[in-house]
Amino acid sequence: MKKRNVAALIAAAVMAVSVLLTGCGEKADAPADNTAGGSQEAAGEEAPTQATLILYGEASARMSDFAEHEFHDKVLDAINVDVTVQYLPWSEYAGGKTELMLSSGEKFATYTDTAFLSKCVSKGYYADITDAAEKYAEDLKKNCGGEEAFDIWKVNGKLYALPFGNKPNAGENYVIITRQDLLEEVGMTELKTLEDVEKFYTLAKEKHPDIIGFGRGGILPQMVNGAIESDMNVFRLNNFVSTDGNKADDPTVYNYYASEEYKQACKIFREWYQKGMIPSYVMSNGSQIDAEFMSGKALFAAGASYRVFEYEDAVRKADPNAKFKNYYLGDQSKKPLMSRGTYSTAFAVSANVEGRELEGYVKLINLLQSSQEWCDLILYGVEGKDYTISDDGQLEMINTDTLFETWLPDNINFKRYQSYITEDQIKTYENWNEGCIPQKDLGFSFDMTPVQTEYAQMQAVEQEYFNPITNGLVEYDEAIDEALKKLDEAGIDRFLEEYQKQFNAFYESKNK
Repeated sequence: MKKRNVAALIAAAVMAVSVLLTGCGEKADAPADNTAGGSQEAAGEEAPTQATLILYGEASARMSDFAEHEFHDKVLDAINVDVTVQYLPWSEYAGGKTELMLSSGEKFATYTDTAFLSKCVSKGYYADITDAAEKYAEDLKKNCGGEEAFDIWKVNGKLYALPFGNKPNAGENYVIITRQDLLEEVGMTELKTLEDVEKFYTLAKEKHPDIIGFGRGGILPQMVNGAIESDMNVFRLNNFVSTDGNKADDPTVYNYYASEEYKQACKIFREWYQKGMIPSYVMSNGSQIDAEFMSGKALFAAGASYRVFEYEDAVRKADPNAKFKNYYLGDQSKKPLMSRGTYSTAFAVSANVEGRELEGYVKLINLLQSSQEWCDLILYGVEGKDYTISDDGQLEMINTDTLFETWLPDNINFKRYQSYITEDQIKTYENWNEGCIPQKDLGFSFDMTPVQTEYAQMQAVEQEYFNPITNGLVEYDEAIDEALKKLDEAGIDRFLEEYQKQFNAFYESKNK
């Protein structure tokens, strides 16, 4: 690169002068530094700061090469940050090795969610990036939802994560995404009811015996929120706490696992499990379910507006005819979809990163959402090598390996569509949030500190006792009493009390 070449020449000149002076009887204090950092410092430039970006999944062959070369070099040239990309399995997200790395003081940035953010802030795992963001996150504010999006990631007025992406995402996981091509193959056109879902599975299984029902992401109760017999529009503030999304002025929270709505959802999933729609290995082998979904061998998954494009991009590599569509089971006029804003995710930085290094991380995240050029680079790679753009603006891929996952930097300001995406799919996506209502917790971040012990105990109970009920492996009526008893012992009442206290205070602050 040009900067390094110039710096190297200057460093060589300095060394030559030093040798001449030494030959004339002057003693050199130290040998010249021939490293890249030393060369830059000799040229009056600051050495690059280091940054490690942790992503999840598995790097493709092209992504490994791209991250090490084109991506690395362009970032270094643009903001003087020496970036390394590493991958962890999805099983390590929001816990596992990620949390171990945070607790041991490793330096990196990775994406987070509001629940994990609360936990990590309470444990001191995330850096306060308030000041650095004020200086270096202007593009994020402009392109990723403005101040409102930033407020979501604040705790006690301090910013701990940077919102990333900008897309319509109402009802994330409240819809079921479906193989539309197979639906039409069996003579159906749409899914409106639970019975439609079951009918489609039966017909598809007859034509494709090796296909499974629910794949990637497993079972989430909110997928059937619109279909259950309840007036409550259940919004899960986290796995344990819910509220009525339709009652915008009511901050009352509930124990979700003790609710009638959870009971009804579990009875549906138990029937689906007994019919074979939910694989028997749904809890024991999630990686197999993911693999089957990606190879085109699954009919359903938890849906979201943007997953239509994400899943078509992935599954068409195995089945070129794959087509996806989202379906809401129920009446949206009674239970509207709820929107958390427009962000895809948010990036947090580990706590012991500070000073110029912390500013470098903020510059990096900001850069990746700063322009069409940068979104194209991380999603599609190098134009002419990895992809081409047609005269009408459509994308044609040369490289079929995934670079950055398509959902991650997805930004409607810079959105491009593959040539096989239909006008109907584009229109549906761009108008997805019409008729939605805002989530009740926008701008709220729960401080986990007072109840972090209870929360850890509740998570263990959830894994052992509730997840088998949720996924249909056991009968609700046979298992729920013991599960609720264990949840009580873990401290759910104390947790609910603290959540209600903070949520009430949040509502009061909004009304001032």
